[in-house]
Amino acid sequence: MKTLNIVERIEGEAKLVCNWENEKIENAQIQFLNFRGFEYILENKPALDALIYTPRICGICGQAHLKATAEALENIYKVSNEPLEITNKAKLLREIGLNIEIIDSHLKWFYIFIMPDIAKLSKDNKYSKYQAIKGESWRKGTFAASESIKALAVFAGQWPHSSYMIPGGVMSDPTLFDLISMENYLDQTINFLEKELVGIDIDDYLNMSDFSFLYNQNSALKDFKDLCFKNDLENIGKSYNRHIVLSSNNLFKAGRIELKNRQAIDLSLIEEKDLNSFKVNEKRKANEYTWAKTALYNNKAYETGPLSRALLKNRKLIKNIHKKFNDSVFTRVFARMDELVHLVYTTKKLIKQIDISEESYIKPNISLDELGNVSAKSVVEAARGSLLHNITIDNGIIKKYDVITPSVWNLGPGINNNLGVAQNAIIGANSIEKAHIILRSFDVCSVCTTQ
Repeated sequence: MKTLNIVERIEGEAKLVCNWENEKIENAQIQFLNFRGFEYILENKPALDALIYTPRICGICGQAHLKATAEALENIYKVSNEPLEITNKAKLLREIGLNIEIIDSHLKWFYIFIMPDIAKLSKDNKYSKYQAIKGESWRKGTFAASESIKALAVFAGQWPHSSYMIPGGVMSDPTLFDLISMENYLDQTINFLEKELVGIDIDDYLNMSDFSFLYNQNSALKDFKDLCFKNDLENIGKSYNRHIVLSSNNLFKAGRIELKNRQAIDLSLIEEKDLNSFKVNEKRKANEYTWAKTALYNNKAYETGPLSRALLKNRKLIKNIHKKFNDSVFTRVFARMDELVHLVYTTKKLIKQIDISEESYIKPNISLDELGNVSAKSVVEAARGSLLHNITIDNGIIKKYDVITPSVWNLGPGINNNLGVAQNAIIGANSIEKAHIILRSFDVCSVCTTQ
């Protein structure tokens, strides 16, 4: 038996096609059918135009694409022996902007996307508060996300599709009042997390090494835990349990994990394949079913995202949950909410480090059109995981622009007999509802997947 289901309430749209045997899914295809073509649009454009185009790849993670573009262009200067000076103030504002965007994304994902689906698995009326649009928790979560993103607009000028990062720094010069306003917005987020999400003081939460604190309190995280254990979500959604993080900052650490061993990464070993993907201006073959490509590291599929970042950073709470439940739905979702709490706490500390007397931008000595034919890469940790931009310019004109998104790592099709990460996780699910939850646990984004 085969079933085809539209995956709704994601950034974009997708189809999940499942083959069933003995009332369990024995094969699955995740189909992304709307081609967007940003990589082609960017060809033959002036290099600085990418700062406007790439943030529009996604309406959720525009900061990540903007940061990746700015740093890829800065790396063009670096490999051309013309390295730029970036002030600590500019570096902090870039990281703070990206962090706030991820905070907003995690809040929306939990309250708008995955919890309504998980709550549907129960007939208990007490979980109706997570119902989309009508539920009280749904509305509170949506409001908290909308308030948190205001901290970004204070210095980014707008959101989404901000354009304040450029090679050499940022076009933003926040005042002391601006910084206080940003902290106030994050204080509101902390208050929401303490009252609604985790149910305890944030400092107490950050010292937890297991989730036993959830058994005797009321919070969204407790409801999530209870629903997971009632519906076996701690045992399903497991994939290869290989994890990769491409970029480091104040909260994340680059590396990869295979068989519990932490190892360094070599960006030259990353490859993007399109064996089962549609090709531009080519007739579709029988094996091609999606516009998504497949990202591999040393010819292996790796999961990327909050769970991978927590494991590489060795955060105790998630490490202990993972030790017991591996890369299940329960572990993957918990890791994203744990990252949310850490991000808010860390970002507030970063704001305090800003020296407003520093320059925001230092102009390059030469322009990009003086640098000839040059290629460079950049890596950034976006909401859904690791993002890589690879650009080639010739006298300031883009000749090739390749974007490998987190969704390509997690949601791309398998190669030959090796399934993609999310494909592999879905195998064995005994209902389409659980299959959707497994897929959603990766935070599905169609527009980033197809760029």
